[in-house]
Order: sequence, then C-alpha cells, then structure tokens
Amino acid sequence: MKDKIIVITGASAGIGAALAVAVARRGAVPVLVARRADALEGVARTSGDRASTVVADVTRRADVHRVVQETLGRHGRIDVWINNAGQGISRPPSALTDDDIEAMVRINVTSVLYGMQEVLPHFKSRGEGHIINVSSMLGRMPFAVIRSAYVGAKHFVNALTATFRLEIQQTHPGIQVSLVSPGVVRT
Repeated sequence: MKDKIIVITGASAGIGAALAVAVARRGAVPVLVARRADALEGVARTSGDRASTVVADVTRRADVHRVVQETLGRHGRIDVWINNAGQGISRPPSALTDDDIEAMVRINVTSVLYGMQEVLPHFKSRGEGHIINVSSMLGRMPFAVIRSAYVGAKHFVNALTATFRLEIQQTHPGIQVSLVSPGVVRT
C-alpha cells in the first residue's frame, strides 16, 4: 500500500474518515473527497501530511470528473478509487416518498456509477487500478424494514458492482472491482 494514491469519497466522517487514517498509516496517499470543506480538513489533519482534499459533490458527474482531473494533476495517477459516499433514511416502505427514493438513488447509487465511470479511462490507460464500492450488509440481507430505501439502493450497488466487474474483466483483467459490505456492529 506504500505510496498508493487512494481516492476516498465520503471521507468527511464515518467509514471514509476511518479509511483515510488507516491507509495513511500504511504509507498510502489519501485523497479525501466530500462536500464539507471544514470536516475534510479535520480528517486530513488526522491522516498525516500527505493527505489532500477535494471538496466535491459526488452526486454531480462534473464534480466527480473534476476530482479525477485534480488528483491526476496533483499526483500523476490514481491507484485505488473508493466509492464510500452514502446516506440512509429511516422510513418504512409504505411511507416512502418520491423524494426519498430519488435521494437514496442519487447519493448511494449514482455517485458510485459516476466514480466508476470517471476513473475508468485512467485505469484503462494504465491497464490497472482498483475500484472499491462500499455497500452494506443490508444490501445482501434486507431485514431492516425502517431502512427500506437504503436497503434497495445498496442492493442496486451490489448488482451494479458485479456487472461492472464482469464487463471490465473481459477486456482489462488488471482492473479490479471489489465490493465491501460492512455489517451492523452490536454493542
């Protein structure tokens, strides 16, 4: 992992912030992406002097494209792209609104698709790279009725990741596409 350039979306808190610290401790160069500049700067400070930030809304394709271009301009390459940005709501399926569904798809699915599509040309040009999509155990085991829209969005991410992997592996076996599905931690 030493000196790998690792882009992490949703890096201002939670899993993304923890990943930033973890990869920096292992010698990687984290590029932290999120909407909140102040929170990103705080995570960057805890991630070492090689961490950099890009303020962007990954639900906007132009912002994701800009993240790729700024990272390449600053570091010359991207080795790993981690699609971690996500959000949930708590509402049973019978109470979901159109806005709920659109929001869950935009932040949890569209952002992942944009990340994979925008970094792919760079990875193809190098013949290597690694895309890691962060999903949820709920995307595999939909037992949380109150998280219905989130469950559906993460299930979509799982399917999208699997089909993207199948497509890319046919022509570019050096590009890896992985899915991570963290589970619920009970204390």
